[in-house]
Amino acid sequence: MVEEMRNASREAPKAIIMSVYIGAVTGFIFLISICFCIGDINATAGSATGVPLIQIFFDSTNSVVGACFLASLITVIVLVCAVFLLAEGSRSLFAFARDHGLPFSHVFAKVEKKRQVPVYAILLALGVQMALNSIYFGTVTGFNTVISIATEGFYLSYAMPLLVRILARLSGHAKVLQGPYTLGKYGIVLNVIGFVFLLFASITFNFPTVNPVSEENMNYTSAAIGVIGLISAMTWFTTGRKRFTGPDTGVANINIAEGLEVSVVDGRESEGVLMEKADL
Repeated sequence: MVEEMRNASREAPKAIIMSVYIGAVTGFIFLISICFCIGDINATAGSATGVPLIQIFFDSTNSVVGACFLASLITVIVLVCAVFLLAEGSRSLFAFARDHGLPFSHVFAKVEKKRQVPVYAILLALGVQMALNSIYFGTVTGFNTVISIATEGFYLSYAMPLLVRILARLSGHAKVLQGPYTLGKYGIVLNVIGFVFLLFASITFNFPTVNPVSEENMNYTSAAIGVIGLISAMTWFTTGRKRFTGPDTGVANINIAEGLEVSVVDGRESEGVLMEKADL
């Protein structure tokens, strides 16, 4: 989705950092409020509702209507997040298909002419999302595994570029990446700290949550990650390494006025560039 942003090198990092700040502050306030409202912990954990948070809402409001209203707010948040995840996932599928990184890439890379959206990529993302959510109706253990896979997948996707960057810096092959956002001389230190934390978190997500461990409460995340890795490796060695091109990173910087730098990608000026020229 960054490809669709104006001034992405500045605005994308800003959006990522602000989302972390806002999430940390609002999440902290929410958790502290919930902790102060918890009554009997054992009764809350064994709530007849099956959801301790709903029991906390009921105990705090002493009203079924109030508890339902507060729970409905969370439902709305979940639905909005699902829409955003669908948008992000479909754009990622489209980008991989455009760069020949998926089976049937020619289908999922198509953009519908009238609406100018990748319809087939959206339908694929929607189908996968519905299938994964449906696992909950069959097995809670399987659904928890899916959630763990998603979380660990994010962590691994963050850790791999950090590892590559660290190895490049240590081997002397790191390229100087010019841009408006940089960590400067603290970059390598923060990269190492981030990588160590992500590695630790990725390992702990494979541990069972209860003891003793049985087939009912076993954490199957490591097995699922292994299967995903095996399929990815097979795809890479069979077709990916021959066809996958990766995103085009060719960016030409043109100084058209003092203090103004314009980026032209693939010979096409972005809307933001045209606006900057108009202001001149």
